[in-house]
Amino acid sequence: MKYVQILLSLILIIPSMVLSMFVAILPSAVLRVFKRDNLSDRWMRVNAIALSKIIMFALGTRIEVKGKEHIPDDGRKLCFVANHQSMLDIPAVVGGLHIWAGFVTKKELQRVPILNSWITAIHCVYIDRKSPRSSIEAILKAVDNIRSGIPMFIFPEGTRSKTGRLGEFKTGSLKLATRAKASIVPITIDGTRSALEGRRGLGFPKITLTVSPAVDTADLDEKQLKTLADEIHDSIRTPLQLSLEA
Repeated sequence: MKYVQILLSLILIIPSMVLSMFVAILPSAVLRVFKRDNLSDRWMRVNAIALSKIIMFALGTRIEVKGKEHIPDDGRKLCFVANHQSMLDIPAVVGGLHIWAGFVTKKELQRVPILNSWITAIHCVYIDRKSPRSSIEAILKAVDNIRSGIPMFIFPEGTRSKTGRLGEFKTGSLKLATRAKASIVPITIDGTRSALEGRRGLGFPKITLTVSPAVDTADLDEKQLKTLADEIHDSIRTPLQLSLEA
């Protein structure tokens, strides 16, 4: 029954993705030709949120948001950091939190039609996880985006968790935030795996998104930078641990 529900969901999701090429991607590209980059980004944000909501609705999910007030809205440079459970993590946070950010995403997605157009349009950065040089280049590109006023979003575990528990952060995964002197916004994602990869039968899976207070990296000294990864890790792990123990 699980596969039946997913198949029915795709009947809504796939046409929506195709339509987005004409409604979102094409108009955005035209606006950029005429140097209307800010308007292009605003148009993409509206459509990204709408498409994400369609995807989550089609899969019958319920999203609960906690701590959204912790997302700074004062124009400061931002880097969102979250745990990684599922392919649904991105539409969940975009649709649930109305986040507008470029994502650091794996190089393999560059070959996926339509999705690769979205990845380019929303300022995502590709990374080849097998290449140290690619990792450095991705960090530098992400830093440039943040400095230019484009928030970035990273999953520092580097891969999806199959247990729901938070894994260790990859070494240097927060450098894009510290080099850009951005404020890090920790986000805990809980339930996306049970809504897709680990789905069992029919139902309406609940997804909880918890935003913890932002950590400003601009004025951190060397000692504080050394413990930053542990601090962010704990901010994300605590709500997840409370859920697993409930």
